[in-house]
Amino acid sequence: MGKTIVTLYVDEASIRLAVIRGRQMRKCAELSLDLAAADVNPAIKEAEIAARVKQLLKSQRVRAKKVILGISGLHCLSRPIILPQLPRAMLEEAVMREAKRLLPVPPEQLYISWQVIPAPVGKIQVFLVAVPRHTADSLLGALHKAGLKPHLMELKPLALARVVRETTAIIVDVQKTEFDIVVVSDRVPQPVRTVPFPSGVVPQEEKMQMVRDELHRTIEFYNSNNPQKTITPAVPLYMAGELTDEPELGKWLAEALGCRIIPLVPPLKYPEHMDPTRYTANVGLALKEMTRDSGPLAPNLNILPAPYRSKPIPYGKIALLPGAAVIAAMLVMMTLNIQEVSGSIASMRSELDNTNGIIKQKQLQKKELTGQIAALQQKVASAESAAKNFLAARQSLAQQGDRTNGDLQEAVRCLPDTVTLTRFSHSGKQMTITASAPDEQEILGYARSLDATGRFTEITITTIRRVEGAGGTGNSTVEMMNFILALKIGEAS
Repeated sequence: MGKTIVTLYVDEASIRLAVIRGRQMRKCAELSLDLAAADVNPAIKEAEIAARVKQLLKSQRVRAKKVILGISGLHCLSRPIILPQLPRAMLEEAVMREAKRLLPVPPEQLYISWQVIPAPVGKIQVFLVAVPRHTADSLLGALHKAGLKPHLMELKPLALARVVRETTAIIVDVQKTEFDIVVVSDRVPQPVRTVPFPSGVVPQEEKMQMVRDELHRTIEFYNSNNPQKTITPAVPLYMAGELTDEPELGKWLAEALGCRIIPLVPPLKYPEHMDPTRYTANVGLALKEMTRDSGPLAPNLNILPAPYRSKPIPYGKIALLPGAAVIAAMLVMMTLNIQEVSGSIASMRSELDNTNGIIKQKQLQKKELTGQIAALQQKVASAESAAKNFLAARQSLAQQGDRTNGDLQEAVRCLPDTVTLTRFSHSGKQMTITASAPDEQEILGYARSLDATGRFTEITITTIRRVEGAGGTGNSTVEMMNFILALKIGEAS
């Protein structure tokens, strides 16, 4: 029949249970939660989770106490870290120092887990996961009240990545309140993002727009940091969650991203009435112990905090074994260990001195680079400010030019055949027209035509003067009226 594995995934919106025996999903069920509000009292939240877990276990007749627990990646951090070659005794200190530098909150507020994974030649690569202490304590306290004892714990994004068979792929899981994006490159998840949707009812199309935009940003971020092995449209994109219920939305996302989308289906057998896609995270959790069916994901660490793990067997119980043989074996082992440690102390001190020298050199280089970066950032800020001012000035000039052209076109369009335009000026808020007409009626008609355009708030005849000029035949003279119009420009012209 094979081993029975019970997995439980809990986030702020739901609890999902799956029971797997051998390579077959025997049971799966889900209960909803509504704990996303920030003002929910932690004690009430813990009691609600405990009650709902008990209800779920009872409804499915699951009596197992030992479970594998999955939690949301929201507010958690997971990432690979590259370190220089170090003695194993110094590795933990180096990892914690690097974590303190990278993490956005003090390490004292987090449960930090890490695991050494395959690395480039001459380097050490560590995969690190940090979980807020209050999140883990509250959830594990609730499960303890429900009578459960998790022995393994993992983030949902890593569980999803374990289902995929390719060494390089993208996984997108869209749920009711959040979505996950995981970029796996050469078996290593980098980067991993869990993004919440806005509170309240969000249309499905708006969710897909958010997923598309965030996926674009994540791929661009990865490609900019990994120019030698970029993500291309040929890399498969696996989809899970709500998208599996909306094939048209999945098709739209595929067209928008220019890549092929594959449903993320768990690699197990299951009854026809079950929907395995909603329990993909649970299957990924089970694959932590089903190594033959697991994908090639490099990290497989247990992020269950140390205070919640099973205590080792006390030394006193070992004394119950045949006394003399055990004591003799322990003494031999202790003697060999002491000799080995004594012989390696000198070598470790030499390596420590070399490492300290390297660290000091790197710190000096870092200080110099920090100064250069600050100077460049200042130059960039100055250039951005100058560009912004230039664009604003260009836009203002363009608008003023358009307005002036429009006013001039209206002045010419309204000009009667008997009126001759001799001069035109425009100051932005006022326009002046100098012209001549055969009589005052033509002048007034022209002014009325200009007023009818609605572009001018006030039209004033500032000057009108009768003059005589040469006629069209012989030596006859013609009387003309020279006049000047002052027009105030309206705001909407």
